[in-house]
Amino acid sequence: MQQASSTSVEEIEILPRKYPDLSGKRGGHLRAHKKDGTVKDHFRKRVGKDIIRGDRRYGLKCRNLSQEAVYTNAMTSPRLEIPRIVVDTMHIVSNSLRAHDVAAFWRLFAEARKSGIGRDVHSIRLADIVNYLGLNSIHRVKLALVRLSEAFMTLRLNQAGARGLCRMPMIELLHDEDLAELRGHDQVFFRLPQALKLAVLHSSDYAYVELNAMSRFTSKFTFPLYLKLCLEAGKLLHQVPAITRSEFRKFVGMPEKTQASVLDKTMQHVLDELLAIKGVHHRFPISVSFVTKDNIEKLVITVGSSAKRVREANLAWIAPKMAEKMIKTVYDMKPRDRKFYPPLTRFRQAAALIETHPYNVFSVWQTDLHAVRSYGEPIVGIPAAEFIGLVQHYGIEDVFDIWVDKRDTFSFGTMRDFEPVEQTEAVVVPKRALKPTIVVEQASPVAASTEPWQPKALTYDDAPLRMISVIQMAGDDDVDDADIPF
Repeated sequence: MQQASSTSVEEIEILPRKYPDLSGKRGGHLRAHKKDGTVKDHFRKRVGKDIIRGDRRYGLKCRNLSQEAVYTNAMTSPRLEIPRIVVDTMHIVSNSLRAHDVAAFWRLFAEARKSGIGRDVHSIRLADIVNYLGLNSIHRVKLALVRLSEAFMTLRLNQAGARGLCRMPMIELLHDEDLAELRGHDQVFFRLPQALKLAVLHSSDYAYVELNAMSRFTSKFTFPLYLKLCLEAGKLLHQVPAITRSEFRKFVGMPEKTQASVLDKTMQHVLDELLAIKGVHHRFPISVSFVTKDNIEKLVITVGSSAKRVREANLAWIAPKMAEKMIKTVYDMKPRDRKFYPPLTRFRQAAALIETHPYNVFSVWQTDLHAVRSYGEPIVGIPAAEFIGLVQHYGIEDVFDIWVDKRDTFSFGTMRDFEPVEQTEAVVVPKRALKPTIVVEQASPVAASTEPWQPKALTYDDAPLRMISVIQMAGDDDVDDADIPF
């Protein structure tokens, strides 16, 4: 796992002194404002040794996975790293899985990341899976593992050892089919697919998902959409395209011949589960709406940023001279004043969140501290005495997180080009517009057989009498036999 640490002047001297060709620092984002008023975003991907592959990352953000990955845990939430290629291309082929089966698979995946994804065999205690899913039966966990061992999934990869569409079993249990060896034992040994491990080891982009949030899903179709939203929430620009009902059905993996009523009911259930994520599992806001364009109704989902804390953000670029100036300013202070300044890395991370220069954040923080400590003025709505108490109790870095979150971005000399995403409390899937039915009026066979000269339709009983009267009337006149309606 890549840890954020303080940046010294010697380390900063290695960094490039300017952005090359307006492409931004490697792995970073640069927004260029042109003279005509237009704004263009430039991104530069990490290349070569700058890429931190999956084999150099831990893949988990928690202290104790077995103690924190519990269904009843409402204090902490472990975060699991899933590669982007897995989020975008993974498709479960089997239809026999249930929601807690898919959640159990990601719990096994988290255990493999904990022990080392490159190992051949992994193990997990059955009690950990029971506590994670919140079940009251260990037999149901065994059945879930059996279904996972019989299920298949596909990944589309492009790397050495796995190219193209790869079909593979989800897990391989190293026990008998009836799990006889598990009787009296609490340890399960399993293998993950080789293609999945290669995707993790060579991944350069990934999404962090809340592990305890997935254990609460009651529909297996919620998982693909939730993983996609987590991936988009971790990017600098969050772009989730609008999708139609048919695109939603294909994305979550529903059968092609799904009835319209079943699709609408499933979509409503999936959206309700996504909006029901609360508490420590709620990492980013989700806004859901429906729009109609060209007589086509589409689902629009907007997500906010998942970087809730400064220490989770990327590092903004800073010139070595400016970094040296900031470091010299802090080290020239007295020790009692120096404890109110976080490391230089935190200012760089805050600048990346606010989209400004690190020295601007440093200057505003220095001004606010002077107002609090010298004049007793409140800061970001917190009284001066309470602010000093928070620093002494929680430390300067946690208080700095609160300050960055509540400080108005206009004070840093920047204005965000996008509006913050507001959480949608509830949404109702609109009903489909009924297609107009065209009624074709067809003449009844009785009416079609009725001739204009007949006053009413003939019946079997009175037909001979009427024909006789017609013939007699025709015989009285001097007419040709061809005119007589026989």
